Amino acid sequence: MAALAGCSAVDVFDLVVELMGRQAARLQALTTRAMVRLAELRPAPPDDPENPGGDQDPEPYSPFLRDELAAELRQSPRTVENRLSRGWAVAHRLPNALDAMESGALDPARLLALFDVTRNLSAGQSAVVEAQMLAGSRLGSPSLWRRKARRLVTKVDPAGAARRRAAAQTLRHVTMAPLEDGMGMLSATLAAEDARAIYDRVDKIARSEVRADVDGRPLDARRADVLAALLLGNRREHVSVEIQVIAPVGTLAGLDENPTELVGYGPIPAGVGRALAADARWRRVLTDPDAGTVLDLGHRRVPTPALARLIRHQQTRCLFPGCATPAARCDLDHTRPHVAGGRTALDNLGLLCRHHHSAKHRGDFELTQPRPGLFTWTSPAGRRYRVDTTVDGEEGRLPHEDHRAWSTTATPTTAPGRPHPCHAQHSRAEPGQKPESGRKAEPALCPF
Repeated sequence: MAALAGCSAVDVFDLVVELMGRQAARLQALTTRAMVRLAELRPAPPDDPENPGGDQDPEPYSPFLRDELAAELRQSPRTVENRLSRGWAVAHRLPNALDAMESGALDPARLLALFDVTRNLSAGQSAVVEAQMLAGSRLGSPSLWRRKARRLVTKVDPAGAARRRAAAQTLRHVTMAPLEDGMGMLSATLAAEDARAIYDRVDKIARSEVRADVDGRPLDARRADVLAALLLGNRREHVSVEIQVIAPVGTLAGLDENPTELVGYGPIPAGVGRALAADARWRRVLTDPDAGTVLDLGHRRVPTPALARLIRHQQTRCLFPGCATPAARCDLDHTRPHVAGGRTALDNLGLLCRHHHSAKHRGDFELTQPRPGLFTWTSPAGRRYRVDTTVDGEEGRLPHEDHRAWSTTATPTTAPGRPHPCHAQHSRAEPGQKPESGRKAEPALCPF
């Protein structure tokens, strides 16, 4: 690193090309081979007796391996699973392409393009396309490489291409993803001809609607406005939808400008939250022990609706580190199983998505709740992760709003602070150390 300061522009250029090219490819190949080896060492468990057959197309490795890695890497389990399954498939379906990437002759972008295009071919057909692509030029960009691979796929399996097109038609969908600054991205997967026709219509109206030098809106903004007008008919009051906004009373009253939260999106400016709340029907959520808030239901197994709403309001998402499954799609789980004497109480309930509910009962993960709202996971490898739902690490306090000590010299081992509810802290258990709580006999999967 110190030698970089004395390098010429030519030397630094060559270094960047080497690191971004051949060395990056070799590192990615090593990572893929290491993931595959780890997956081989973690075989899939026997079928769940409560769910014979399990998934329709299960992976040959443990379905809970992704959760171990995700907790350690502080990433989403879904993201890790995508990398695991893709790495496994690449190693077994495109071994020569992986060898080429390991030698630095093929970059990750081209390998992934080849993987995507050939994923539905038979093993023999995939081998033919792989061999032809590796024998030819790398072309000028991954997109050109992908187009060439598509042509080969259509030639090697013309009947399959027609079948896949018909099957893909059934997978049409529309999705919404949050963006920064109070914006959102609406996307649709359609037949290519429909997508092209829709875009051309939106573009034609946007270009003919008004002159840019008079209107002041960029062409892209005019396209977006045309699409919204076509879908909503320019009469938003006739479109009935339900959205949920969580806002402090002070913000709604205009006493402060703390951000509100749009459920399913995240923080939005205070003014936007007030505008949405101005024409809304409200449900109050009051948590006051002196006013009779239900905290314990004795021996009842099923929580009352009030207690269930309170837990979903406090926790908002699955308790597993990095999992973003919202509360509405999670199970209410007894941390200590009800059949083992666990109470139906605020300090013994938590939200788990169905997969991580299964991980607790079948995946050798331990889950304890040392105090209400504080959850500790112990992975099969003995690593511990803490998830604290009693603090909000996403609130984004400014320095003058935060009572913690701010210091430019603080280190992770000494700086005080609240953990992010989805960014777990972990430590490795010492060999032979007993977990925080003994493992009880539990059902394979319970709805609560």
